[in-house]
Amino acid sequence: MNVYLRILGRRADGYHDLETVMLPLSFGDELTLEAAPAVISLTCDNPTLPVDDMNLVVRAAKRFAEATGIKAGVKMSLKKRTPLAAGLGGGSSNAAFVMEGLNRLWQANAPRETLDKLAAGMGSDINFFLAGGAALCRGRGERVEPVPCRLSAKILLINPGFGISTKWAYENWAKMAAGLTAKAPDASVLLRALAGDDLEGVSRALFNSLEAASVRKFPVLELLKDTMRAHGAAGALMSGSGATVFGLFADAGKAEKAAGVIREQFGPSMWTFVTGFAGRDEIPR
Repeated sequence: MNVYLRILGRRADGYHDLETVMLPLSFGDELTLEAAPAVISLTCDNPTLPVDDMNLVVRAAKRFAEATGIKAGVKMSLKKRTPLAAGLGGGSSNAAFVMEGLNRLWQANAPRETLDKLAAGMGSDINFFLAGGAALCRGRGERVEPVPCRLSAKILLINPGFGISTKWAYENWAKMAAGLTAKAPDASVLLRALAGDDLEGVSRALFNSLEAASVRKFPVLELLKDTMRAHGAAGALMSGSGATVFGLFADAGKAEKAAGVIREQFGPSMWTFVTGFAGRDEIPR
């Protein structure tokens, strides 16, 4: 989950230079790997999710096999718990898990440098999930610097029932957001608050360059944030390219009450989930 995402500019290769602070959450998809004869396959309980080479999990498995020269197969089974195109890094987290899992399953013994290089070539967030724990990420997101995080707050995640294309989000940041996006606070302010378990300080330093354009097109996102703040959230923000928004609460009880209000006011199409932050050694996939 992004609690800070600042776009520094567009690069010559078409990507964007970022400065983002990401925190792992204590929930995620469920992915199992089973040895199979020389075929890489994926099944999923969500029929709308592609299970061919369009899926990052499948691409990660094939890239790992190519890089290591291993001809073995794997049967992968995915129980999808995070919404699709939610801005929560679900696909990237699963891709990281696959590479780590195949490294053990196939006894490839690939060094961490190999995994990091493969991850950097496939997506901006995979390196973060390989590293584990809270991190300040730069470049396209592939340069990961672990940071201390003692934030004990609970998080209410809300997805309005639709996704936002990452491509659309970045294109419209370039087209529209220059005059809409507020000046970003320095990331060091947020990092100090995270290290000190300062919920109010973290809430004041939340920032996402992509949010302004998305809120302009989808006003419900701002309404959801306002509702969370009106019912106890110290701060609220859109994560990544959206459309999931989150609120930070002092305790789970307040977060659950706010979730009930959201479901009552906005209807059952709203996906809500209350969770916390995962430690480095307990990062779910």
